[in-house]
Amino acid sequence: MAMLARNRLACGCAGVVLVGVVINLVVLVVTPVLRPELNLLEKSLSYYAVGPWGVLQAVAFATLGISSMALGIGLGAATIRSLWVWPTVILLAASGIASLGLVWYPIDAPGPATTLGDAHQTAGTVGGVAQLAAALAFTFVTRADPTWSGLSRTAFAMFLLALAGAVLSQVSIWWPGLGIPMGATMRLLVAPLLVLWALVALRLRRTCA
Repeated sequence: MAMLARNRLACGCAGVVLVGVVINLVVLVVTPVLRPELNLLEKSLSYYAVGPWGVLQAVAFATLGISSMALGIGLGAATIRSLWVWPTVILLAASGIASLGLVWYPIDAPGPATTLGDAHQTAGTVGGVAQLAAALAFTFVTRADPTWSGLSRTAFAMFLLALAGAVLSQVSIWWPGLGIPMGATMRLLVAPLLVLWALVALRLRRTCA
């Protein structure tokens, strides 16, 4: 009976994750069309949460946070034969909370930095690092548990793509003179992680059904 309840919880959480991923992918595509005054390659996602249609990106951040926590709960409830699942769960929860912080603390408008803007930057950094660490931890899960081994190469590839996006984003902040497009590198960080977690949620629904 307890196992059945855990399976239902895992399946339900996987459904929440899939909804969240779809919302984020749709917003990722739609917001540049609705906000043509923002340079897609130069502006990070946070800029789309301020101004016209900003509610769409705010909703995306919120659903990303909820989805991350739901995935952590779902993986924790599933029967996974690897201790690496618990670092994955904890890191997903941390990234989820940080993503909600992006909504609560919006990015600064052009001008002097403010406490809200600093808090937004901190939440974004914590969330991004936690997401990357969760993806890395999950690659170890796929190597340890045969049930998840089919995702091993894909998980590692998505992690490397996201890591490249994170590194390039940080380089563009430290050395803006290099002209690295922040908007493009941020999307390189986000998109592979969305794909990875969608695949994990789909596999979770199959294994817990």
